[in-house]
Amino acid sequence: MVFEKEIFNVVGICGIGGSGKTTLANEICRDDQVRRHFENRILFLTVSQSPNVEQLRAKIFGFITGADGMGGMGNDLVLEQLIFKVAGCKTLVVSRFKFPTVFKATYNVELLRGDEAISLFCHSAFGKTSIPPAADSNLVKQIVDECKGLPLALKVIGASLRDQPEICWASAKKRLSKGEPICESHESKLLDRMAISTQFLSKKVRECFFDLGSFPEDKKIPLDVLINVWVEIHDLDDEEAFAILVELSDKNLLTLVRDARAGDKYSSYYEIGVMQHDVLRDLAIHLSSREDVNECKRLLMPRREEQLPREWERNADRPFNAQIVSIHTGEMKEMDWFRMDFPEG
Repeated sequence: MVFEKEIFNVVGICGIGGSGKTTLANEICRDDQVRRHFENRILFLTVSQSPNVEQLRAKIFGFITGADGMGGMGNDLVLEQLIFKVAGCKTLVVSRFKFPTVFKATYNVELLRGDEAISLFCHSAFGKTSIPPAADSNLVKQIVDECKGLPLALKVIGASLRDQPEICWASAKKRLSKGEPICESHESKLLDRMAISTQFLSKKVRECFFDLGSFPEDKKIPLDVLINVWVEIHDLDDEEAFAILVELSDKNLLTLVRDARAGDKYSSYYEIGVMQHDVLRDLAIHLSSREDVNECKRLLMPRREEQLPREWERNADRPFNAQIVSIHTGEMKEMDWFRMDFPEG
């Protein structure tokens, strides 16, 4: 990423969801030359779409001043409040949106083309970097073309087709071909394409995937909490719940992260966490919210709001059938709540 010789204090990495922005930023932070330049003093923050600005500013300030001090950007005003103009401090911002008044330079992430797209897809679908001789080369290329070079789609759809019979590949290709080009103005179409990744999951595994939408975006989910939810809601035992977790990880539908203090091997659930890409969280919410709000198994607020969704309030005169209710709000007074009746157990 080169911007001639001019020095920029704030640089943006922009692109649509799932295009590899965060992956690129992570690689920059891991680069030896970068780490040496900043003497390993690199703070990587994740900013949600409904951030606590004061808390984030405190963490950044604490890091800059030497005290131990994560969460999208709501707008350029929020972003400006999180940028500290300190000598020697550089800010790299990863966002789906461009902020011309803030970014002094912007790198637009390009989607994968040709051999790059095929290589990434094949790695997920076959465990190889090229199309195996036994595979239908034309069918593979057609599916890759329909992913429109989006890394997340290539990884997730490729993993979902691994070990599936050819008829499933043909079905996936047919469904993908009905979609529109992936671009910023077609977020819902992107989710419809990504929905193919859940087509070949068993019902129980698919339901567990939908549950992930109930957790806040871009936050590490404690494994024991997730396992306990699945055991309680879906009548699983611990071993079956963990097997589902591994399957979802193998399908690239979630990421297992290890506590750095745990060493090379896991010895308990407390040393493992779960992270989910924000697009995949959006997908889980999108697919689990298609029914009438009173009939949904999950009532999920996608982002933090100051009040409960109006649709919930409009339907409060009828009982809700939800097993999971996920609410992200600011401070609410008792009068701001309304009675919601749910089934027992």
